[in-house]
Amino acid sequence: MMIASSKLGQPESFVSDRKSKITTLSDWSLVVAVSDESVLQHTLMASPAINARCQVITKRGFASAGKAYNAGIEEARHDVVVFAHQDVYLPEDWTSNLECALAQLAVDDPNWGVLGVSGVVKGDLEAGRGYCYSTGLERILGEPFSNPIQTQSLDELLLVVRRSSGLRFDENMPGFHLYGTDICLQADSRNMSSYIIPAFCIHNSNGIRRLPPDFWRSYFYMRKKWWRELPITTCCTRITKLCLPVGVRIARELKGEFFPSRVGSRCDDVEGLYRRLVQSDQE
Repeated sequence: MMIASSKLGQPESFVSDRKSKITTLSDWSLVVAVSDESVLQHTLMASPAINARCQVITKRGFASAGKAYNAGIEEARHDVVVFAHQDVYLPEDWTSNLECALAQLAVDDPNWGVLGVSGVVKGDLEAGRGYCYSTGLERILGEPFSNPIQTQSLDELLLVVRRSSGLRFDENMPGFHLYGTDICLQADSRNMSSYIIPAFCIHNSNGIRRLPPDFWRSYFYMRKKWWRELPITTCCTRITKLCLPVGVRIARELKGEFFPSRVGSRCDDVEGLYRRLVQSDQE
């Protein structure tokens, strides 16, 4: 599938005079939990979007995303705080696309809760929404869109919150899974909506054939915590009272052990990959 390079820029529906409403993106903070220095340096820190306007906060040695990210929020000097995986690549126009989304939300929903680049809409069981490229899946996820899409759950690869919103990650949640869904539900409980925004990026990840045990620990933590809100659709599965999706997922993964499908791997030259994605539509 080819990328329309014109769609990687600012959304066509954006009205430029809305930029006057943005006061918080003159500078922004970026928080990343680090487990692999090489991946960090060759992917996220190689992103052209990270410049002098960006305060980079790295967190190492934390047992959970919630603890790492909340510590990052405490250090953040700016109201717009971005939380990205160490294997995410942000193109040069990524911040201008974020700024466009913030400007639109300043008009449509200034009390927004959480933003992300990939997620699921409540009741949508077929596919996620958003627009990004995954090396692990070896394909583009979603398609170009112009306006923020209200969502129930966001993929953890990249999240955005306002420090002033008061939203914080749950430090009791184990590990590094499903915290995107959790903070969206927290926002919803405070009458704040969450959105998928048109801000293309690359998730330079290794593919997986089965979800790790830590994922299921987070799953059952979420099931207990949000029991009254079930069922909940996440980017990987559904959280339900009867746990039927758990059995279906595990059965599918076991089948995959006997009939393995191809999975992608992390790209050593993510900048070159981005150039190729753009050029493929121009040829």
